[in-house]
Amino acid sequence: MTAPDLSRGYPPSDAGRHALERVREFIAAQALPMVEEVERAIGPTAFALEPDGRLADAMIDLKRRMQQASADAGLYCPHLPAPDGLGLGLVDTFYLQEEIYRHGLRGVQWMIAWTDGPSHLVLYWSPEARERRLGDFLAGRTNVAFALTEPGAGSDALALETSARRDGDAWILRGVKHLITGAPFVEMAQVIARVDGAGRGELTAFLVPVDTPGVTRGPVQQTIMSDGQTGVLTFEDVRLPDSAVMGREGNGLPLVFTWINWARSRRGGMCSGLAWHCLDRSADYAARRRAFGRPIGDFGAIAERLSDIYLDWRAMRALSLDILSGLDAADVLGGGRVGAAERRDLSTLKTWCDEALLRVSDRAIQVHGGRGLLAETGLERIYRVARNLRIPAGTTEIQRAMIAESLASEYRTAPD
Repeated sequence: MTAPDLSRGYPPSDAGRHALERVREFIAAQALPMVEEVERAIGPTAFALEPDGRLADAMIDLKRRMQQASADAGLYCPHLPAPDGLGLGLVDTFYLQEEIYRHGLRGVQWMIAWTDGPSHLVLYWSPEARERRLGDFLAGRTNVAFALTEPGAGSDALALETSARRDGDAWILRGVKHLITGAPFVEMAQVIARVDGAGRGELTAFLVPVDTPGVTRGPVQQTIMSDGQTGVLTFEDVRLPDSAVMGREGNGLPLVFTWINWARSRRGGMCSGLAWHCLDRSADYAARRRAFGRPIGDFGAIAERLSDIYLDWRAMRALSLDILSGLDAADVLGGGRVGAAERRDLSTLKTWCDEALLRVSDRAIQVHGGRGLLAETGLERIYRVARNLRIPAGTTEIQRAMIAESLASEYRTAPD
């Protein structure tokens, strides 16, 4: 598929265009050769797990090498303000994410910070934590989990039970977090808790090294993605210095939404890139695969699947760029305006892209027939990831409720 014309619609800035060229060069020269080296050693990576269900050591090594090489090239954190990153906006970052994810989910995707990578939350780390911990994190040598979800607190995050109490000049942390991405291998966790006596909406965020006494990793929780990267973290009377507090006490909820809004905004580039990958693979296969004496792309049923993949891809791409441009103007991740309209846009972006990618990946598998079901093809993995995306960072039901609430509020206050 010919690359879209970047001069149309919402083009990248000069800095974004330059970063995109550097990303393409890095993928060709370093990222793909690293992935291919691992694939030659262990075969298809979709189910590369250790006996206890963890992501295979070879894959963790690939992840870390990919992160570090990208950080060395100055590409790992394009979304963070300088000096921590490139200072690119959401539209520019979309183009980088799309280019990375159009290569599928073989490992190239680890060249850009994701769920367990640096987010805007690092701006709220204490000076002591930034001096001691941030360098390794930005360099891709460590990973940090975002630990919000609990067994009894999913969509209703304010119902969390993890607690923190003062003990002299220290904090004592207790609680259990589950369904945490990176729990089996991260070095630190950004843990959301409630200080004893605080109100329902008064949360506090703590940066917790996982090797601190009292922190234990629970079992791997094997999700639909079967990637060995999700698990439990338990905090049993974990003693922390005051410098572990992120931001200030009682101000954790805005940090939660900063992280969630970052996660939702990333869906555009990721889903567009994966949809583009599915389109390329499917159109190529339909042209080469023959049945009953002719290419299967000549059959109406296959042509319909390809057309629908293309339509969903173009729609998610256009919607994403339009919304991200507005969110850039509002500076939603840099402390700017995040009102009802911005929240509605983020929910719209996440919901449409998540659901469109599920449709796209399903059709791509159907085009490939039995081959589409093989792990080595890589399409079924995209399908499983797409199904997973409809739950983290707010379920599709929560997103639709937020959209509806925003619309109802707008129309209630509209003049007659």
